[in-house]
Amino acid sequence: MGDPRATEYLDRTRWQSHPRYPAQTLLLGSHTNFVSINARLIGEAKTVEDPAALEWRYVRWIEAMRSHERYEEYKLYPYLARRWGVSFAGAQEGHRTLHDKHNEVMAAFRGLNDPDRDPTTARAKLVDALAAHHEALVDHLRVEEDAVIPLLLDLIPEEFQHYYHSSIQTLLAELDERAARGDRHDREEHHGQAR
Repeated sequence: MGDPRATEYLDRTRWQSHPRYPAQTLLLGSHTNFVSINARLIGEAKTVEDPAALEWRYVRWIEAMRSHERYEEYKLYPYLARRWGVSFAGAQEGHRTLHDKHNEVMAAFRGLNDPDRDPTTARAKLVDALAAHHEALVDHLRVEEDAVIPLLLDLIPEEFQHYYHSSIQTLLAELDERAARGDRHDREEHHGQAR
């Protein structure tokens, strides 16, 4: 897992006791909202009277999730992978699984809108597809959070702020420069003081 100091907060039950935990509530709050919305969509699908309106809400939600995912894939994962020397293959695989589940949900919406299909059967397929998406989402978020949060908690506040306000190109170039100089963790002296 890269730097051993991060292992102190690997157990998610200890995250909230970390002094830097409040800086991570935006990411975790987004995840909580994604799960909540997915669950609400399942409930709505069970009694849907306007499939087009439900599909519109679902697609808007997926667009928000895809934006969040792009941030993770193009900034969060690359930075933490380079900074700590870890892999996010499991989290990336979770994104691919969610895309597959999304395709199944969209197929179920098409079936619900097909006048030649039995509406009760089509509704059940939509509920099942949304439930499968929900299960994949919950699984993915657990894997992702378990990989990401301890590493974010271990960044000193100045480094986290620099990460937050800098482009990934700048961040990776800086990490490469530090590695070339041989001081991959040139902020270590400050780490012990900030803990």
